[in-house]
Amino acid sequence: LTHHHRRRDKGLLRLNYLPLRQRWRVENSNSRSIVSFRLGAFVHSENNDGTTALTTTTTKVIKRRKSWEESYALLCKYKDVHGHCNVPQSEKPLGTWVNSQRMEHARYLLQQQSKVHDHDDDEGGGKDDSTTKKGNSKKLKKTSMTAQRKKLLDEIGFVWDAMGHTWSTRYAELCEFRKINGHCVVPRSNGRLGAWVEKQRIEYKKYRLLQQQDENENDDDCNNNHVYEMPKTISSTYEDRIRKMNDIGFVWDVREKQFEQKLGQLRIFKEVNGHIDPRLMNGQLALWVRKWEQQYRKYLDAQAQATTTSNNVDTADVDLEGILPENRRRALEEVGFCKRMFDELPRARWVKNRRATWEERYEELEEYKAEHGHCVVPKKEGPLGSWVRTQRHLMKEKETENGTSGSSSFENGGQLSDERIDILNRLGFVWDVHQWQWNQTYHELLLYKEKYNKTNVPMSYGGLGLWVFNQRAHYNSFRRGEEQSLMTPDRLEMLRNIGFEFDLGKKIRSAADERWQMRLAELKEYEEKWGTFNVKQSHDPTLYNWCGHQRRCYRAKLRGKNSTLNEEREDALKAIGFLDG
Repeated sequence: LTHHHRRRDKGLLRLNYLPLRQRWRVENSNSRSIVSFRLGAFVHSENNDGTTALTTTTTKVIKRRKSWEESYALLCKYKDVHGHCNVPQSEKPLGTWVNSQRMEHARYLLQQQSKVHDHDDDEGGGKDDSTTKKGNSKKLKKTSMTAQRKKLLDEIGFVWDAMGHTWSTRYAELCEFRKINGHCVVPRSNGRLGAWVEKQRIEYKKYRLLQQQDENENDDDCNNNHVYEMPKTISSTYEDRIRKMNDIGFVWDVREKQFEQKLGQLRIFKEVNGHIDPRLMNGQLALWVRKWEQQYRKYLDAQAQATTTSNNVDTADVDLEGILPENRRRALEEVGFCKRMFDELPRARWVKNRRATWEERYEELEEYKAEHGHCVVPKKEGPLGSWVRTQRHLMKEKETENGTSGSSSFENGGQLSDERIDILNRLGFVWDVHQWQWNQTYHELLLYKEKYNKTNVPMSYGGLGLWVFNQRAHYNSFRRGEEQSLMTPDRLEMLRNIGFEFDLGKKIRSAADERWQMRLAELKEYEEKWGTFNVKQSHDPTLYNWCGHQRRCYRAKLRGKNSTLNEEREDALKAIGFLDG
C-alpha cells in the first residue's frame, strides 16, 4: 500500500481472501476496496461500489474518474483563463468531458420531448397508444444530465452546439471582412476564413443537388404520392444560414459572378465603341473576350461535326453542353458573338490597332487609379500594364545615366523627361513596386497588432503569415552580410519600432526551458510527497511522460547518440538523485 492509503485509513485495514476469484483484497473499515492483487500483480482501484480489479499478470494502474462537480470546477477555471468554454477534444480529459455533456444534453432534450409527447397522448387516451409509448420510452437511453446541471452550465455560458458556434464566429469574421473590403469573395489563402468560405460553397452545391433530386423524385413519383423530405437539420437550420449569407451578398459561384461582371463590361464597351474586337481592348477584358472566342469556336466546330455526321453517328454523343453551357452561349450571342466573327472579310474591315500616345496611356492610368485607388498596374492588364513597366524601366536608365544625355520627350520609348516624371509623381505613380507591396503588407501587420496585440502571425493566417516568416529569413541573411538580402536598414527600423520578433527561436527555447524547470519542480514535490522518483501515471500523466523522456534522452547520451539533454539539465537531474542507478 502507498503511504497515502496508510495515512488516510490510519491502520483500519483488513485483508480478505476471495476463493472463487483466487485473489486477495485489502479493505478499510467501510468495506471500500483499495487494492486487490493476484500473483504479485497490483491494481489500483478506488471504486465506491467495491468492484474487483483486473486480473492481469502485469501491473496496470486505473485512474480514478473525476466526479461531475470536479470536472465542472475545472471547466470554470478553463473559462477564467481562456474566456470561453469551448475546450478542444485534444485537451483530455476535460475536452472529453465537455463533449460528453453535449451528448448527454441531446439525450436530455429527447427525453423531455418524449415526456411532452406522452402527456399529449395520455390526454387522448387509448391502451394501444400506452403500449407504444412504453416501447418508445425504452428505446431512449438514460442520461446523466439534469435540470440543475444544465442550469449550472448555462450560467457559465456553455456552448451546447459547438458546430453552430463555430459557424456564427466565422460568419461574424466574414461580415467584418465585407466591411473592410466591400465584398465577400475571401481568397483561399486567407487562413481559416478562406477555408470556411470554400466549405460553405461546397455544402451549398450539395444542397442544390438535394433540391434537384427532390424535384426529380416528385416528378417521377407523383402518381404514387411520394414526397422527398430533406433532413430537418438541412431544411430549417441550413436554410436560415443561406438566408443570412444572401443578406450580406455572399457569392456562391465565384466563376459565374465573374462571368456576369465581364459580360456587363463587354456590353458597355459595345455601346461606346460599336464592336467587340478584342484587339482594340485593354486589360483583362481583352483576354476574357479572346478566351470565350476560342470556347465559342470549339462549340461551333462541334456543332458542325455533329450535323455533318448525323446520318452515321448519333448527335447525342457530342457533348455541346460540356463545351459551352446553354445559358452562357445565349448570353454571348446576345452581346454579339456569332459565326461571322471568324470570317476573314469582317475581320479585315475592323480598324487595325495602332500604338497609343503617351498622353492616351496617361489618361488610361488616371482611369485605372480612379477605379482601383493606386497606379500599380499588373502586367496582365495588357498594353497599359506594359506601358507602366516601360516608364519604370526608363526611370531606372535615367538614374543610372545620372541625366547625362538630353531630356527630350518621345512619343514612344526613349528617355523619360523631367516634365513627365513630375506629371506621374503628381498622380502618385509607384516607381518601386516591391517597396510599395512591402509597405502595404506592413500596414496589414499594424492592423493585426492592433487587433491581437502581437506581431507573431502564424502561417495558417494566410499571406501575412508567410510574409512575416520571410522577414525573419531576410533578417538572418542581412545579419550574415549577404548582398542579396531583401532586408534594408529602413525596413529593419520600421519593424523594430513595432516590436517585431526576429529571433523567434530564442523565444521558443526560453519557453521550453521554463517548462522544463517547471516539470523539475513538480518532480521535487512528488519525491517529497511520495518518497520516490518513480512517478505513477495515475498520479500525474504529464509528469510521468516527462520522466520517461528524460531517462530515454540520458540513455541515448550515454550511447553517444543525439540527445536534447544538455549538461546543465543533466547536472540538475543528478543533483536531486533522479539519474542515480
